[in-house]
Amino acid sequence: MNKRIKLTGVMIGLMMLLVACGGGTTKQETGGGPVTLTFWDNQQTESGLSEYQQTAVKEFEKANPNINIKVTTVPYDQYQQRLQLAVEGGNPPDVSTVDQIWNPGFASGGAIVPLDDFISKSDLVKEDNFFSGAWQSATWEDQVWGVPFNVDVWQFTYYNKDLLDQAGVDPQELTTWEGLRRAGAELTGGDKFGVGLFGHKGEDTVVVADSFIYSNGGSVLKEDGSCALDEPEAIEALEYLNDLRQYAPSGILNSSSEDMRELFLNESLATEWWPALEQPTLQDSDLSWDFVVGTAPEGKEPIGTYGGWNLVMYETAPDKEAAWKFIEFLTRPDVNGRVVDLVPANIEAADKFLKENRKHPELILKHLENARPRPLSPQYLELSSIENKMLQEIFSGTPAEQAAKAACNEIENLG
Repeated sequence: MNKRIKLTGVMIGLMMLLVACGGGTTKQETGGGPVTLTFWDNQQTESGLSEYQQTAVKEFEKANPNINIKVTTVPYDQYQQRLQLAVEGGNPPDVSTVDQIWNPGFASGGAIVPLDDFISKSDLVKEDNFFSGAWQSATWEDQVWGVPFNVDVWQFTYYNKDLLDQAGVDPQELTTWEGLRRAGAELTGGDKFGVGLFGHKGEDTVVVADSFIYSNGGSVLKEDGSCALDEPEAIEALEYLNDLRQYAPSGILNSSSEDMRELFLNESLATEWWPALEQPTLQDSDLSWDFVVGTAPEGKEPIGTYGGWNLVMYETAPDKEAAWKFIEFLTRPDVNGRVVDLVPANIEAADKFLKENRKHPELILKHLENARPRPLSPQYLELSSIENKMLQEIFSGTPAEQAAKAACNEIENLG
């Protein structure tokens, strides 16, 4: 997604274990008096909380004079560990952002509270107000454990218009598997490459693979939680991705989406896969660029993979009604677009934000509406690691069916 999507893996699993063991103390309810709530978020600017968030917090406190918000912003590369240590010590924030893929783990570990009762009484937070896939990411065991805050979707296919013109490639060819394969051949030669395929051990590798699997009608997990990577739709998608290696730069096993971006910016790569987050970088460049929405087999619709963050309330929050008011406020359509660094998760706010800040906002909005979350599981980090390993094996020459079956065996043994 951006650097936010790259997870280290071990810490959250440890955090869930520690929470499940019941460490820490419980704060007391305030009984309606003045309350101070702590809110944690990733640091969005070098100075910490962005100017827009600071203004929003002051606006909330003015409207709710008995509620004070103490904000802590943490650099992304420290956020996960800091949050883990806070939970371990029994002193987590009252409200925080969490990556979508953390939600089931936090829920099953008992760190956060279900929000269904709050939602049922709310005039502001309703399922229909948010992107469907983002709402799903906060749902676990038939309860809602968070409210979508910001989102993006993998992947859009960005292309260099000059390189496509020189090769006589119609950009619309990039929207189908067959067309992208033909374009890859036409755009590859000399020091130029047609397809920005990457395969390092990172979450960006996984979400791109998921989008190709989803777009072919496949899945990573079935509804019952069992592995679906060895189903025909998933295997076909994995075989297709592997076939694109011939049009990609060498060394993809150690290459990330950021490496592909650098090649794209220096005009040695004709296409790259990124979320809408890429647009500001391209808008600041001298490239002649544009994008199409995803890539799917002929006759099928591209389905993207969600990334993004949800707002959650912790079990130890001293005044849950006050915490809920703050969550409602941050996801209001008139506020949500002012306080996020990705795309607002509130659909109304997203529509306005995209029209003001992004090229082809209608295409992005449609892709967000169709996107699916990554597998919902308290063991997501283990799942992601297994999928990464499978992809590296495939890109190293192991037949996709063989690698997928091995991956499913590992997933089934997770218990």
